[in-house]
Amino acid sequence: MEDRQGRTEQETAEPGILRLTIGFSVLLAALAATGLYNYLLFHTIAELVAVAIATAVFIVAWNARTMRENGYLLAAGTGLLFVAGIELVHTLAYDGMGIFVGYGANLPTQLWIASRYLLAGTLLAAPLVLRRNPGPRWVVTAFAGTSALLLLSIFAVPVFPDCYVEGSGLTPFKVWSEYVIAALLALGGAAVYRLRDVFSPRVASHLAAAILVMIASELAFTLYSSVYGLSNMVGHLLMVLSFGLIYIAFVETGIRQPYAVLFTGLAASEERLRREKDRLGQYLDIAGALFVVLDPDGRVALINRRASEVLGCPADAAVGEPWVERFVPPADRERCRAFFLGLMQGEIEANEHVRAPVLAASGGERIIAWHNTVLRDKNGAICGVLSSGEDITEQQHAEAALGRANAKLNLLAGITRHDILNQVTVARAYIDFAGEDNGNPGVQAWLKRARGAIEEIERQIEFSRDYQDMGVNEPAWQRPEELIEECVSDLGLPEGVRVRADLAGLEIYADPMVKKVFFNLIDNAARHGGEVTEIRFSYERTGQDLLILCEDDGTGIPDGEKKAIFRETFRRRHGHGLFLVSGILGITGMTIRETGVAGEGARFEITVPNGGWRFEGERE
Repeated sequence: MEDRQGRTEQETAEPGILRLTIGFSVLLAALAATGLYNYLLFHTIAELVAVAIATAVFIVAWNARTMRENGYLLAAGTGLLFVAGIELVHTLAYDGMGIFVGYGANLPTQLWIASRYLLAGTLLAAPLVLRRNPGPRWVVTAFAGTSALLLLSIFAVPVFPDCYVEGSGLTPFKVWSEYVIAALLALGGAAVYRLRDVFSPRVASHLAAAILVMIASELAFTLYSSVYGLSNMVGHLLMVLSFGLIYIAFVETGIRQPYAVLFTGLAASEERLRREKDRLGQYLDIAGALFVVLDPDGRVALINRRASEVLGCPADAAVGEPWVERFVPPADRERCRAFFLGLMQGEIEANEHVRAPVLAASGGERIIAWHNTVLRDKNGAICGVLSSGEDITEQQHAEAALGRANAKLNLLAGITRHDILNQVTVARAYIDFAGEDNGNPGVQAWLKRARGAIEEIERQIEFSRDYQDMGVNEPAWQRPEELIEECVSDLGLPEGVRVRADLAGLEIYADPMVKKVFFNLIDNAARHGGEVTEIRFSYERTGQDLLILCEDDGTGIPDGEKKAIFRETFRRRHGHGLFLVSGILGITGMTIRETGVAGEGARFEITVPNGGWRFEGERE
């Protein structure tokens, strides 16, 4: 792309460059001839040519100040204007002009050195503000202030060092200044070379050539002993040539190919943008997810390879198609259209996950789990929707089949449980009848054991029902404080036992059966904790997790039983209650352990992982 643009520039510029080369060659030859005839006339014309070119560069830069892709043109053009101003005064003050009487040849030489310092400083400072985009007023103020100080140091407060002494020629300050100026120009040229990719090739090459010729010009000015000498004339001819190259770089190029000056680096930027776009396309194609971008009208603006494969439609054919009418089954179109409008109007949460079918080219439907994100323009207005999705058709069918199988198993288990409980009721009745008809103490003992076995069977069946219900329904956000209040109301605790819950505003993401967790903890403390008078619920933060604490002032749990109480086989004191508690909590990643001190009371710690807890007011 860059090569093609370079060829285009070259083809466009060749006729203009040829004409300019001929024109400047004729001008330089005419100036040289003029210098042989009348040096003062030669000097005046040369300086006015430089002043005119510098002013023309400023005009281009100033009129392009609103197109501030970089600050080089503005800084260089403004600096050249003030250089032209000092050079104009230098021209009028030149020995023989008779305008500034009583100053001699030192004044124009001082003005010359001042203008050269300002020129070198301009070409060195301009690359430094390349991407800073300084305000035009600040740039003008900076150069105006610098120029004013230079002129004041020469005219009003004569502190500027002498540069020429009649009869002796150039002063050491003037000679060394030329070397310093040449060094500053070299630094400016090096900066341009380092940033050459930012400029168009034509601007960069002519600007670099102009700086090199300027350096040669400054070196020529170190050799003359008379302001009318040959080296002085050569220096001015090189100066005109350098300004001619600046003219080609900024003025002529700015007229013929304004983008090359005003939008420096445009080709490189376009090429980088194209590469980034291609790379993004590769990433989207490699990704296993579906990516679709819809414009404000609901038409496909971008689609990746995976999405086109699922839809059975090539990406180039899908782009521009109305999504709802083309890729959504008829039965779901109204719902999808309303959902899209809600996203575009900001009425629906942008990060909401939805499952929706899409219509493939074969006529079949695929179920996609979509995550939608709204796109905004630079003003913050919604300008489209980016949807990433996963094909869950097989997963959905598997879940549906599993759900049907679970429903059948649950139905069978419920029927079986009902029938067993009926038979248990019959068995208990016969045991009671046998006890009434037989007074033998031995028989009564055996019947008592039989009643205990029947009761254990009932507890086992009730536990199987609770265990079966775990995980059947989806977890939800619930408030432990409210659940604890309901448990206290259902339990009917012994008199003297108080339950306190300091969990205001806390919500946890848990299985709907989580109420049984608090029910069992309270019931176990009241029935098995000894002389319990208070059961306290509170919370603590530990890192990003949260602990829900259940403490009582009873006898506590012996160290040897702290882990065993959560096992299914531990029945001596707690039955299946704590085993059920652990299972319910584990569904959403919570854990429970006992950390109390035996003899001082029980302390159960429920660890709620990060993301599984929140407080009222923090809801999404």
